[in-house]
Amino acid sequence: MKEGAKFHTVKSIDRVISAEIPDKDDDPHLYDVVKDMMIHGPCGAINKNSPCMVDGKCSKRFPKPTCEHTSIDDQGYLHYRRRNTGAFVEKKGFKCDNGFVVPYNEGLSKKYRAHINVEWCNQSRCIKYLFKYINKGQDRVLATIQKKNKPNRDAVAGNNDGGSLEKQDDEIKAFFDCRYVSACEAAWRILAYPIHYRSLPVEKLNFHLEGEQNVTYEDDDDVEAILNRPSAKMSMFLLSSRHVKSIPRRKI
Repeated sequence: MKEGAKFHTVKSIDRVISAEIPDKDDDPHLYDVVKDMMIHGPCGAINKNSPCMVDGKCSKRFPKPTCEHTSIDDQGYLHYRRRNTGAFVEKKGFKCDNGFVVPYNEGLSKKYRAHINVEWCNQSRCIKYLFKYINKGQDRVLATIQKKNKPNRDAVAGNNDGGSLEKQDDEIKAFFDCRYVSACEAAWRILAYPIHYRSLPVEKLNFHLEGEQNVTYEDDDDVEAILNRPSAKMSMFLLSSRHVKSIPRRKI
């Protein structure tokens, strides 16, 4: 958060974030990581069957347009440098140029050899986008129930090599898409602590005329005890005498 650690110019952004295919001869290690981990799709006109395609367009807005220099538009949105260098990588039978490169950091990509999307955050929606991945699927887990396969005696008797194991598991039925509740969340819910701090904006009030509130009692209950109940007295919503004259005396 220090002022010296912020990137105020496009040159400082270019030193940290890249959105181009590196030269294979100059840095083959980085080239392999970008080719395998940082190429989106392919999608768009060259592959309309990609999962990211919605209504004939890429939901992630790939391929990105060509840019000779990194720029920031009037709305504060950053357009990374994507020069038309003629470089491309082949993915799923399609040739992908710089327009399909996901922004990355050279040092992080070479160190971890993984898909690490690095973005310049200057808007709240960018921060929400990054935190979406940090908290993505925090309450879900993929679980499977397995049982040991027992040897098939008939197969063992008919084979000199010891036979084979009988396949009994159904892989489709063995998997369950579950909701995972951690120990912290379970304790929080057991102790009935508030979860989202939201309440209904409308509260229902029992409206009745004076002396006409609903009272529940058994046949053998004492009348005085019923009328002196605190709950019966506190639940009354009475009208003043001037309002009672203008309203017919009936239950509502």
